[in-house]
Amino acid sequence: MIKREILEKILHWVGKEKILILKGARQVGKTTLLKQIIATLKEQNVEASTVYLRADDPKDSVYLQSTAVFEEYLKRNHGFPLRFSYVFIDEFQTIPQAGLFLKNIFDAHKEKLQLIVSGSSSLEITKNTEFLTGRSINFDISRISFREYFNYESGTDIRPIPLSDFDTLALFRKTYSDSITLHFKEYLAFGGYPEVITTTEHKDKEAILESIIKTYIEKDIAGFLRIENITGFNKLAKILSDQIGNLVNLSEISTTTTLSRNTTEKYLDVLVGTYVFDLVTPFYRNIRSELTKMPKVYALDTGIRNYFTRSFDADHCMDGHIIENFVYLELLHQFKKDYIHFYRTIGGAEIDFAIESAGNSMILGEVKYRPKASVPVAIKNFVTRYPGMVSNKIVFTKDTLERPFDGTIFLPVDILPFVDIVS
Repeated sequence: MIKREILEKILHWVGKEKILILKGARQVGKTTLLKQIIATLKEQNVEASTVYLRADDPKDSVYLQSTAVFEEYLKRNHGFPLRFSYVFIDEFQTIPQAGLFLKNIFDAHKEKLQLIVSGSSSLEITKNTEFLTGRSINFDISRISFREYFNYESGTDIRPIPLSDFDTLALFRKTYSDSITLHFKEYLAFGGYPEVITTTEHKDKEAILESIIKTYIEKDIAGFLRIENITGFNKLAKILSDQIGNLVNLSEISTTTTLSRNTTEKYLDVLVGTYVFDLVTPFYRNIRSELTKMPKVYALDTGIRNYFTRSFDADHCMDGHIIENFVYLELLHQFKKDYIHFYRTIGGAEIDFAIESAGNSMILGEVKYRPKASVPVAIKNFVTRYPGMVSNKIVFTKDTLERPFDGTIFLPVDILPFVDIVS
């Protein structure tokens, strides 16, 4: 089984007076995590009942139609309230007025039960959690990270190495370089869905990705969210997949897809809200001298991106835009999404990543996936324009691991998952 690093963070909150909400796309392993928590509780011989319900399953949803019915079900089947209950609810956003339902249960019985729930649409989760402010802890469950994948495939348990520990980084690179390179291509081609990762044959991986996409379209898009123009929706997904790392021009995309601008915006919100794409905003201090607030787009799984563009060839996946997308996904494991930006001037100078860090400082990152790389002029100009603001400058390279005297760090992209940038 693939070891998920977030499990330990979730377990820290188990048994405390908080609703735990696991958010993420379908089939990224939320159910597996819920069942691992249940297994952990049983291993610890916790004197409490564990209740597992799927809110999107008719035989379970009948118990979730009202607080009174839910309470009666727990009393009849799980010894509630005489016995403490851990209640696990999958796809909780499908419960009518889900947020209010959870709030009422929590407020009435927080000393007698804990709710641990999962959801696969941030649009609905956000709508339903306005009642849960101060009552819940949220966990974003991403696809399998490259480090989790590598540890699974190689049987290792490599933990992040501080960026400041350059000697250890160099030794690590020398020790694992060949193995990391081999797995890196595979990961870029097929992404991080658990079932895809644990499947061997490439054709089977492609078939599983197709099944995941079709299930997503049928259940989330056509079913739950009731999007009618599936053809237009798919066309938008394909266009965004083909322009990862680029600016999103809604007017141009609307013209290309023949969707109205309002519909294009709506479908884009859905693709972001269901964990298919992310939009990254620009960093700016002087609005007059920086470009407009047009965002850049990244796919939240390279396998999904490659499915929509029909390009699973490993060598093709070493394209610069896909590498940049990979860097973004890895940065998400260390920084909050809202802290990650890009930098672009009216003159067209661009820095791929401008990350807000501690003490109002910035970490600048530029992807230069080539044998030889130098410090980009845009980074030098940024440092000049904002003196004392930059805490780290990182150039993500193909092979170069160096730390010149000017303080810039040249870091091979494929060892980024094993580096703690923050420390």
